[in-house]
Amino acid sequence: MKKFLFFILPFILLTAGVWFGYNYYFGGKDYYSRVGEPVEVSTGKFSNGEKYTEYDYEHTAFDEKGEKTVQKTYEVRAKPLRINAYLKLKINPRKGVLSWEEVPEKDVPKKALEKLN
Repeated sequence: MKKFLFFILPFILLTAGVWFGYNYYFGGKDYYSRVGEPVEVSTGKFSNGEKYTEYDYEHTAFDEKGEKTVQKTYEVRAKPLRINAYLKLKINPRKGVLSWEEVPEKDVPKKALEKLN
C-alpha cells in the first residue's frame, strides 16, 4: 500500500497543481453585455504595410446573478461589432476579458437581461 501511495500521490499533486494554475490564468466567469458604439476608433499600419482599424469598447456586463462589472475590449477588425448585439464575455479577474462570443437574446440569463434592458 505504501508503494502505491508513493506513486499515486505525486500524480494527484501534479494534477491538482496543473488544474489550479490553468484556472488561475485561463479560467473565468461568464458575463453578458450589450454592444454599444465604440468609445474610440483608430487606424494604423502593420509593419508589413497592411492597414488595420482598432475599435475600443467599454462593456457594462452582468453575470447570471445580476452582479455588475465594467470591462474594456480592443478589437482589430474589418468592421465594428453589431450594435445592440448580446455578447457573452469570459472574464478573468486578473486579465480582464479572455474571450467573447455573440449570443441570441434567449441565451442571456433572466437577471442579466433585465439589467441590460
